[in-house]
Amino acid sequence: MGFNFNTFFGYETEINKATDSVLVYGFAVLIFGMLGLVLIAAVFRKIGFTAIISYFISPLLLCLGLTLLLAILPTIVFCVVASDISGVQLIYSWITIFLGMLFFVMFNLSTIKKFVREFGKMSEQQEFRNRNR
Repeated sequence: MGFNFNTFFGYETEINKATDSVLVYGFAVLIFGMLGLVLIAAVFRKIGFTAIISYFISPLLLCLGLTLLLAILPTIVFCVVASDISGVQLIYSWITIFLGMLFFVMFNLSTIKKFVREFGKMSEQQEFRNRNR
C-alpha cells in the first residue's frame, strides 16, 4: 500500500470535480489567512504580547506571503501547460510550497530580522541625508 497523490482524505472526487473552485479557494485561504493573522497581531499588540507576534505570527505572515508569491507560477504552469493536473495534485503542490517556506522562514528567522532592521536603518539614513535644511 503506497501513497497515491490522487487521494486527499476521501474528498478527491469532490475536489477533482471543481478544479476552478480549488484555485479560487486556495488563493482565498492564503489571502484571508494573512488578513486574519494581521488582525490577531493587532489585538496581541494592543494587549502587549510582542513576543508572540515576533516569534509566531510574523513568521507565519511571511510564510503565507512567500507562499502566495511562489504558488502563482507553478499554478499557472500546471493549469496552462499541464492541463491534466487534478485539483488534489494542485493542493499537494501548494502544501509542499507552504511547508518549504515555513522551514525556510523558521531556519532563517534571525537573518531575515537582521536584514529588515538593516534595511530600515539604511532608509532612515537616506531620509536624513535628503531632508531639507
